[in-house]
Amino acid sequence: MDKINVTLAQMTPKLKDKSYNLSQIKNAMEEANKNQSDLIVFPELFLTGYSVGDKLNEQAEKVDGPSINEIKKLCKSLSLYTVFGFPESGDGETNFISSALIDNQGELLGLYRKTHLFDQEQKFFESGSNFEVIPTPMGNIGLMICFDLEFPEVARSLKLMGADILVIVNANMDPYKEHHYIYAKSRAMENEIPVVICNRLGQEDDLNFCGDSLVLDSWGNELLSMKDSEGIETAKLPLSSVMDSKMDYVFRRKEDLYSILTDSQHRE
Repeated sequence: MDKINVTLAQMTPKLKDKSYNLSQIKNAMEEANKNQSDLIVFPELFLTGYSVGDKLNEQAEKVDGPSINEIKKLCKSLSLYTVFGFPESGDGETNFISSALIDNQGELLGLYRKTHLFDQEQKFFESGSNFEVIPTPMGNIGLMICFDLEFPEVARSLKLMGADILVIVNANMDPYKEHHYIYAKSRAMENEIPVVICNRLGQEDDLNFCGDSLVLDSWGNELLSMKDSEGIETAKLPLSSVMDSKMDYVFRRKEDLYSILTDSQHRE
């Protein structure tokens, strides 16, 4: 498969209203199906809204929970792959910010738990402990979530693990719009890999979510840029391209010089 149709659902969820958000997911997936999309991507914690920490006991679900099962049925009936964000209920009282990849037969192919928690997220969620690259007929998909984007080690690790495309679910807010625009293009260019990043819109308390969802090819070229427009848009994404052999960043790494990156005495 040389190209795929990728749909971004840059929308505004209703906080703590899973029924409403599931209806939005259904509508967006039906629109993607009409556009002959292969993959649709939703924002971080879209199932519940972002500021859900104080209601996690009510809102978080396990991977076989009712909302996730409903999305599985939609994937099968509409023959769509999807990546979406939700609060995952783990063992005991442990909860994670997670993204799930479901295939076009309604099967859960993989799950990623956010490893880099931002600000107040640390009060309510645990960090994940693994990076995930998931094989699919579209290529190997590496999953990331929002703040992960700001750590170049994450994208590089996924590339070294064999990822062919990076899919990032986002709940990025002002004043960090420019940060993520620059980082998304950088992650694509420095790893010579396509990047799909889906952010949300709307306001929760003092948080203003800033959109700017993107589909970038492996050169960092913008194939889709949604700015601050609410909607469901599709782009054709090449999964491979002829790269500049003078660059070849992965091959030209000097691994013996990078031990400082994991040396604990340099963490502060």
